[in-house]
Amino acid sequence: MSASILLLTFTGRKSGQTFTTPLRYVRHNDSLRCFSSPEAKWWSNLRGGAKVEVVVEGKREHRIGRLLNVDDDEKLAIFRDYLLKNPGDAAYHGLKPNRRNPQPDEALQAVLPDVVIVELTLP
Repeated sequence: MSASILLLTFTGRKSGQTFTTPLRYVRHNDSLRCFSSPEAKWWSNLRGGAKVEVVVEGKREHRIGRLLNVDDDEKLAIFRDYLLKNPGDAAYHGLKPNRRNPQPDEALQAVLPDVVIVELTLP
């Protein structure tokens, strides 16, 4: 789709239906990381790891999607880097977008419990 948006296709754990959703992402080594909120329940289908398909930069790839489980300091660093690359996405996380200055750590820490990070790795 673009250099910052991918299409994620996954199977619902309960329904067995296939769903596709566009998501903003950032690369981390060979992985892709997507960010969401607890209210957007799509990510719950990836608990424990799930086979997914992504279309990223025009290429279709098979990956494993799972919730990223890291300590709060690492989560803060990952989220800060994400917002530096995508400052407009701050609004999705209850923050005021600021394209000129990074978000203060206090503001990031306040919303951090409501940030879900999904990592898409190569099988």
